[in-house]
Amino acid sequence: MPIMTVPLLKNEIETWKNWIAECNGARSNEFHDFNNRMELTEHRAWLDMGPQEPQVIVIHEGPGAESMMTKLATSTHPFDTWFRENITRCHGLDFSKPMTGEMPKRMLSWTIGHAVREASS
Repeated sequence: MPIMTVPLLKNEIETWKNWIAECNGARSNEFHDFNNRMELTEHRAWLDMGPQEPQVIVIHEGPGAESMMTKLATSTHPFDTWFRENITRCHGLDFSKPMTGEMPKRMLSWTIGHAVREASS
C-alpha cells in the first residue's frame, strides 16, 4: 500500500479542491475507470492544513498500487493526462523526471483482533 505525503502549493488549494470535487462528481465515472485501469482497489486522499504547509496524504491500494505513478507518467489516456496535469499544477510534481526518494515505510499497524508488527529497520 503506497502512501504519499505530497506538499500542496499554497496558491493552488482551491484548484485542488475543485479537482477533487470533479473526481467525486462530474468525472466520477472516469475516475472509477482510471482506478480500475491502474488496478487500484482503494484510492484515498486527505487534505492536511497543518502548521507548516498544506499537504495531501494519499493512499493507493491494490495490485497496481506500486506502479500507479509510473503508469500515470506515460499514459496518453485523456483522463490520465488531465489527472497528471492536475497533480503537476497542484503539487508541482514533474512527471518528466524520475521520482526520487523512498516511499514511506509503515512502522505500526493495528487492526481489530490483532496488531501487526513492522520491521524497525
